[in-house]
Amino acid sequence: MPTDVARIVHEADLGDDGYDAPEAPGLHVLMRGLAMIRADQEVLSISAPLYDGLYEYFKRSALLGSQP
Repeated sequence: MPTDVARIVHEADLGDDGYDAPEAPGLHVLMRGLAMIRADQEVLSISAPLYDGLYEYFKRSALLGSQP
């Protein structure tokens, strides 16, 4: 579960195709777009719940053995 999040964030940030993370391009676009319209501190405040939600989604997926 945390490793899934790490793969997605790594791929979204670096885009080096090191992991098969189909969610990464969407996360990359969202974060780039936020950075274009908000200051760094605001981006951190806005994006923290998104990353928390991503973590929770994969945590529940692991617990349920399927998508929540």
